[in-house]
Order: sequence, then structure tokens, then C-alpha cells
Amino acid sequence: MFYILPIISCIILIAIDQIIKYFIVLNFYDGGNLEIIDNFFYLTYTGNAGAAWGIFSGARIFFLVATLIVISFIIVYYIKMPKTKNTKWMRIALVLITSGAIGNFIDRLFRDGGKVVDMFHLTFWGYYSFPVFNFADILIVSGAVLLAIVIFFCKDLKIR
Repeated sequence: MFYILPIISCIILIAIDQIIKYFIVLNFYDGGNLEIIDNFFYLTYTGNAGAAWGIFSGARIFFLVATLIVISFIIVYYIKMPKTKNTKWMRIALVLITSGAIGNFIDRLFRDGGKVVDMFHLTFWGYYSFPVFNFADILIVSGAVLLAIVIFFCKDLKIR
């Protein structure tokens, strides 16, 4: 019963990610974009065969295997983690990271060429164009930031 909420949360977050990606693939051509906020925020469809900023492009098998290994470690850690009030934020961070990793894993497994669908594009008024990213990336980064905060400030994280 303790694991139902995190599983449901993961399913909902993965569904949101996949629905957004489906909408983008359905309504945009690769490279097509739509300006949402003038000179700042765009929806830009791009397929990314690599990791962040396109590094290791084309290493599909590596990413698939690495994702399975990381998710396996997260699940084992999650199960062994003490079920206390103090580990709540750690659990949330792990759910966010796992959901994002699975969202991108689905793309790599089922999309043409193993490309991840990216769509959010920030430009800072002509000074800097941030690489295009997706909802799963937001989940992973948010989870990682929360995880870092928890590790630095919470003392009750020992595994039994």
C-alpha cells in the first residue's frame, strides 16, 4: 500500500510527458516552432538522439541500458529507504527523476531513430538561446536539484 502513491504519481507524470510529446509530434514538423512569449519562449519541435545538448548523439543502446540500470538502483534505494517523515522529500525527488527517465526512455525505445522529442525553447532576448528540452527533462532536473538539497540538509537518509 505504501508504494501505490509513488507509482500513481509516476504514471501521471509519464502520461503528461507523453501527451505533450504526442501533441508536438502531431502539430509540428521537425524544426518547426511557435513563439509563445516574444523573444523568450517558443515551442520548437526537435528530435534529440543524444543526451543534454545533444552530447553522445546516436548512443541509443547506451542510453537505454544506462536508464534501466539507474532506474533499478533508484527502485532498490527507494524500497530500502526508511519509511519516515524525514525521507518524504527524498522520495519525491526519486519519483521525479524516475518519471522523467522513463518518459525519455519511452521515446528512445519507440520513436524513429531513438530520438527524444524536445519542445521547450528559451531564448534570452537575443543574448542566449538555451537548448531545447522537454517535460521529462524538467522532471529529471527538478528531481536532481531537490535530491541535492535533501542530501545537503537532511541527516536521516541512512539505508537499513
